[in-house]
Amino acid sequence: MSERPPTNRRKKAQVIEAPPDPFPLGDDSPPPPAATTTTIRPRPAGRLSQTIKLAIGVLAVLAASVAVAWGARRYVTTSPRFAVRTVLVDGNKKRTAAQVASFAGVAVGKNIFALDLPVAGQLLTQDPWIEKATVTRKLPSTVSINVVEREAAAAAAVSGELYLATRDGELFKKIGEEDPSDLPIVTGLTAERAARDRPGVVLTVKRALDVAEDIERTGMGKRYPIQEIHVEKDGSLVVTLGREAIALYLGLPPYRDKIEQASRVLQEVARRKASAQVVFLDNNAHPERVVVRMR
Repeated sequence: MSERPPTNRRKKAQVIEAPPDPFPLGDDSPPPPAATTTTIRPRPAGRLSQTIKLAIGVLAVLAASVAVAWGARRYVTTSPRFAVRTVLVDGNKKRTAAQVASFAGVAVGKNIFALDLPVAGQLLTQDPWIEKATVTRKLPSTVSINVVEREAAAAAAVSGELYLATRDGELFKKIGEEDPSDLPIVTGLTAERAARDRPGVVLTVKRALDVAEDIERTGMGKRYPIQEIHVEKDGSLVVTLGREAIALYLGLPPYRDKIEQASRVLQEVARRKASAQVVFLDNNAHPERVVVRMR
């Protein structure tokens, strides 16, 4: 049972009274007894000497241990044997091996024990292209860096700014000059919504890419490559296909059956050597009805 912690309340002081004097002093009092003499003998010198010798011995052992530890540490942190000679980088596509090593703070010639491996991994994940990173060392002189890079599946327009998005809908960086430009574009997103409901934006982009994947699966995307997937304010989708800019009004989910219908309709239009401008598949009350506006 643990002791009760002391309280801040001050306890009432206890008074301890001395016992009454059995020999009160006065005119008729007998003289006080003679003072006794106590002899204090010095401690034998031999026992004290042994204690001092033991203490000196313990101190000597501690000093020797510290000296050995210091010498060992100095050796491993300064010896050329533990200088980095080989850096192995795996999983990189967007970044060169030299760039990855530099971002991690790993350099040939640097002492291998001077590397903080968790910090090196965190430094790498600050690059938006790198999702995960693991840095390990193999004594005496090899460092291995394994990275998992993100893959861009679409471009997302957010209030006029273009961002790269993964297949899971994550917006991970603004598009730069060196980034891919042949990606389908998801439009209709706003910065206000992204700030207010980031998970909702991620889900919307993922849903748009699910639609793009279904279009490719039907083979429609080969004849009519996806140009844009627009998100309306109510969450419904409009997909623009091909150089002809055919608009598919898909409405709200589910989308798979609608996409298959659109594929059959466009095949029939092509068979008739006609050209469609808009295909309406957003009649949720009667999903079997498809309206086509021709050019």
